[in-house]
This record gives sequence, C-alpha cells and structure tokens, in this order.
Amino acid sequence: MKFTMEKVLDGAVAAFDAHGVGVSTAKVASIAGVSNGTLFNYFRTKQELVDAIYLYLKGQLAEAIGEIDAQRPLIEQSRQIYTAWFGWAAAAPERSRVAALLHQSGLVSDAAVAKMLEAFAAPARVLTDLEASGTMVDLPTDYVSALMQAQVELAVASNLNEQQRQTAFDAMWNSIAPGTTAGESP
Repeated sequence: MKFTMEKVLDGAVAAFDAHGVGVSTAKVASIAGVSNGTLFNYFRTKQELVDAIYLYLKGQLAEAIGEIDAQRPLIEQSRQIYTAWFGWAAAAPERSRVAALLHQSGLVSDAAVAKMLEAFAAPARVLTDLEASGTMVDLPTDYVSALMQAQVELAVASNLNEQQRQTAFDAMWNSIAPGTTAGESP
C-alpha cells in the first residue's frame, strides 16, 4: 500500500486530537495506519512531526481564507477572515482543535511559526491596517488575533447557525473596533 504525506498527516491529526500533544509516535503511526519505520521515513523526530502537522493545518486555513482585497472596507476584510476561518473549522473541527492545541502548547518550533506567519501575511495585514487606521482598540495585535481565534472556536463549538454567526462576528467586531458598527466602512 502506498502512503502519502497527507494520509500520514491526517492520521497524526487524529492521534493528536484523541490523545493530546503527549501522544507517542507509536500511537501516531498506529492511528495513521503506518509502521513506526514509515512514520520515521517522513519525520525523523517528533519535533519534525509537530511542525509538519502545524504547517499542514495552518496552510489549509490560510488557503481557506484566500486573498483579501485591501481595497474593501476593513470590516469586510475582517468578516472574510472570520467567515472563512469558521467554515474551515466547522468542516473539520478536529483540525481546528489540533491547530489550536499545537499553537498553545509552545511545542511548535520558531522556524515553523515563522513559516506560518508568511502564509498568514494577508490576515496580519488586516490587523495592522486596523491598528494603523485607529479603528482597533489599543491592545496588542497578538491579543486581538487570539480573541478572534477564540471567537471562531467558540462559534464552532457552539454550532452556531448563520444568523448567530453573524451576530457573533458583530460582537467580536464591536469588541475590537468600538464606536463602529457593521453598517460602517472603516
């Protein structure tokens, strides 16, 4: 049987989702349906595996968000990020959970984080533009980014319908851009 990197990574995501970051490589291999030797052919160390999973998932999310037209109002750009992020996370909640788990664990290498930041240049630009325009509250952009992530994760976990998701976006927007409303174009 031919194994692909994607199949191995999907199995690793399932293993990390079920057993956390402390999951053994033997368990990862078992859940991925490969031998330990095959797993180590793809990833020489668990660190390489962790980084690969992180970049795989964050790459999917960046692809789901897509290009962001900087000419559109900042609220629409932010809504695009929120909506795409929600769609990606709702379609595969385990992937969203593992991406968040790895992000919060501190186990991802600095090199992998730097690569991820390249993939998220457009969403990062939106946050920078929000800050530069004076629209965003006076909080660190890392905090605002984490707030947006938590809002999406909570919306997915709560299985919000379309109207509730829009209300949740408006609540998030009002918390990061006070004094503006969904009808305005900052």
